[in-house]
Parts: sequence; structure tokens; C-alpha cells
Amino acid sequence: MAAEDQTPSTKPRPDKAKKRKKPKRDKWGQPIAATAAEEPSVEPEQEHPAGEVEAAVQVEKAEEEVAAAAAEGYEPGKVVASGLPYTTTEADIRKLFEFYGPLQSVQLSRFPDSGNFRGLAFICFESEEDAIKSLELDGFKIGSRYMRVERCRVTATSNKKRKAEFQTDPKKSEGCLSAYVGNLSWNVTEKDLRGFFRSSKIASVRFAIDKRTGGSRGFCHIDFQDDESLEKAVGMNQSELQGRPVKVAYSVQ
Repeated sequence: MAAEDQTPSTKPRPDKAKKRKKPKRDKWGQPIAATAAEEPSVEPEQEHPAGEVEAAVQVEKAEEEVAAAAAEGYEPGKVVASGLPYTTTEADIRKLFEFYGPLQSVQLSRFPDSGNFRGLAFICFESEEDAIKSLELDGFKIGSRYMRVERCRVTATSNKKRKAEFQTDPKKSEGCLSAYVGNLSWNVTEKDLRGFFRSSKIASVRFAIDKRTGGSRGFCHIDFQDDESLEKAVGMNQSELQGRPVKVAYSVQ
């Protein structure tokens, strides 16, 4: 009988163990050692300050915009403004474009012979998004001129071509009867050019057209009927047409 009386006293022990497990399932009860050890490993993963999350999203978005611009053949965050008055200063350009966002740099294109501003500027923004917003300035009137603003393309051939056209005058090739005419106002017509070169016999005028807008790109090639007409035209290099000194050089064949 004594042994039987002792048996019930040993059975409740598993119940006590079960009672100790209850706090594990109750987050709001008294924490036990096991729960206290688990909680710190979970809490840091759940805590993400709003500022850090937003910054991460912005960085990811910026990287996507830069990648998209590069894929489309544009320089990320960079636009080119042309058709500006020659009296425009870098400070004027900065003030105009900083309205859309912080700038990294502003580069003014100048005539190699005189060093004067030639109405063309390259503006680099800190973000691609701000650069795209600044395209709203396309057609903006400054003084008596309407500015053109477009994204800056990246092509090795166009860079080489620009150097050939604006930095050094190409030599006349054998049989050449054509001339490159650049730095033209956007609204210059064939009639204007024929009047400008009235002392030369013109066979045809070929304007460079912007595929995106359908407008003039500010330069053309003119075919002349004879060598004398070509020489007269090239001799008019830097003569003024509609307030702009026109670049005239032998056409590159």
C-alpha cells in the first residue's frame, strides 16, 4: 500500500513540464530563457528604418534609369541645348536648368578660332530623371531665339564627325564640288541659303534632318555647279546669317 500511495505523487511531473512550455507559445507572458534567446535574432530583421528603405529604393531606381538611358544610346543625365544666343553665359544656363534639379557640370561649346560661345551647351544632371524633366525647355524662348533641348546621344562616329566639322577644316578632295554649312539657325530655309550664297551657282541643298522631331539639325551640305562657285562659298566662312557666324568648309567625301 505504501508503494501505491507513492505512485500518484510521481505522475504530475509531466504536467508541470507542460505548464513550463506554455510561456513559449505566449509572447505576452513571462519570457523564458529559450524565448529570450530567440527574440533578438528575429527583431533586427524586422526593424528597417523608413529612411534606409526609401534610400535603397531611390538608388535602385536611379540604377535602372541609367541602364535604360545607356541601352537607348543616350548619355545618362546629360542633355544638349542649342540655338542659344551668343551672349548667353554659363551662369544664365545654370540658373535655367537648375530649376529641374542639381547639376554636375555645364560645358559651353566655343568656336575654335575666336573662342566665343557658339550657342551650344552640354548640361549634365545628377540624376537621369531630372535630365528628362528638363526637356520641357525645348522650344523655350531666350531673347529673340528659341532654344532646342534634347538628350545627348553617345556615338563614337558622331564624336569623330563633330571634330572633323568644327575643330579642323578638312582639305579639299579631288573633284569636290560640295560644302558643309554649319551653325545655322533652326529656321533657315533653302531660299535663305541661296540668297546668302547668291554669288555662287548652287545645284542642290541637302539639310540634315532630326529623325525624332523632323526639324533641321542646324547644318546642311550644298552642291555647287562649278569649282569657282565652291571656292566663293568657302571664302564666306564665318560670315553672318540671321545673326550667326556660319561655318563653311569643304565637304568630307
